[in-house]
Amino acid sequence: MKINPSITQAFVGEIRRQSKKGMRRIEFEMGPRIIRIDIFPNVFPPQADNSISSKCLFETFGDLRGKMVADVGCGTGVESIMAVLCGSTYVYATDISQNACACAKHNVDLNNFGDKISVYRGDLFSGLPREKKYNLIIANLPIVDFRPEVEDEITVALYDPALELHRRLFSEGMNYLAKDGEIIFVHANLQSREGDNPQTDFERLEYLIMESGYQIIEKLYRDWLGYQWVSYRIKLA
Repeated sequence: MKINPSITQAFVGEIRRQSKKGMRRIEFEMGPRIIRIDIFPNVFPPQADNSISSKCLFETFGDLRGKMVADVGCGTGVESIMAVLCGSTYVYATDISQNACACAKHNVDLNNFGDKISVYRGDLFSGLPREKKYNLIIANLPIVDFRPEVEDEITVALYDPALELHRRLFSEGMNYLAKDGEIIFVHANLQSREGDNPQTDFERLEYLIMESGYQIIEKLYRDWLGYQWVSYRIKLA
């Protein structure tokens, strides 16, 4: 039986409480530069008490000089901005939420990156220019395989029933990858930690990765709040 993890339920509550207070601002240091991020109500926050997925992604970027990047599920746009600071030639960001797209565009302009980042509304890749190929696809997708009773802008950002979004990421993503292009994303054992095999969440995902025709080229591990978080970097096999 699939469980609704207590940490995810707490994260939903955290976002709802913060959203009632209106827009709020957080800041990130990137070398000598301060990045200001305004979080619109109901948009996935890159900094929270119950998730470190955004931070895990930042740590995997590396040197992006000369690379074309797609940011799928861009939320506030923070990953797009960080990608530019890591040297990306241009970032095409997209999100299914109109509110998130407005938030991302606001933050791109706030940090003066309008000449390096474009934001499109769409379902996974549907909003992106079809002729483009990307050296790197960033995918900060929901990771919990559970269907919540209430589906709204917040829960859609946190839950991925049957890992359907991941299945589509892998099947559709190969059409947008440049030669030797890579996809990076984060997963955590939020559901299987309490079971007989705490690695089940990762094993199911990794089977899906290989079944979809990819190979894992890097895994970075982080332990946080008693859970294991893994940053994946994959490419076509």
